[in-house]
Amino acid sequence: QPRLPPGMYTVKVSMGSWSQTQPFHLAGDPRYQPPMSDADGAAALKMAYETGGWVKGLYDNLAKIRDAKTQAADLAAKTPALDAAAKAFIASAVKVEGDMTQLQGDPQAGQDGLSFSGRLDNQLLALYSNVVGAERKLGTAILERHADLKPQYDAMALRWTAVLTTDVATFNAAAVKAGAGPGITIK
Repeated sequence: QPRLPPGMYTVKVSMGSWSQTQPFHLAGDPRYQPPMSDADGAAALKMAYETGGWVKGLYDNLAKIRDAKTQAADLAAKTPALDAAAKAFIASAVKVEGDMTQLQGDPQAGQDGLSFSGRLDNQLLALYSNVVGAERKLGTAILERHADLKPQYDAMALRWTAVLTTDVATFNAAAVKAGAGPGITIK
């Protein structure tokens, strides 16, 4: 959760029919010098919301891809004529899914993150953690990492969109042709 940045705020206290409003200035943590300015805090909050949106977008679409894979496999199990189309769709989806998040390695099975490094989701989470944890003006490293990850996120969004539109449409055309109903439904 992003911190409330330094700046001017208003507090309203009310009881029954009485209420009073008072403006106040929230300053940065005085232990950190130089203190975070209002503009620095606003920039950090903006970046926190943007990066948090990236994380949410990635995980929401990852869930859609996983659901679509399950639907394709279920339809192929009921209609053997869809086996090839399901395998092609699942292969395409797994390729994108594997770049979105790590598909190998299980900490419960003793497989560590060094052997199976993180993917885009881990990078976005690390950036988000650094942005929301900042007590002072965002450093150059955070700003550069944000700039590095933005085109990677945008490119990944195009890839998952292609899977969820073009690849699903291709599978659905095969499903209709095989008489298996409308096919995959993206929720």
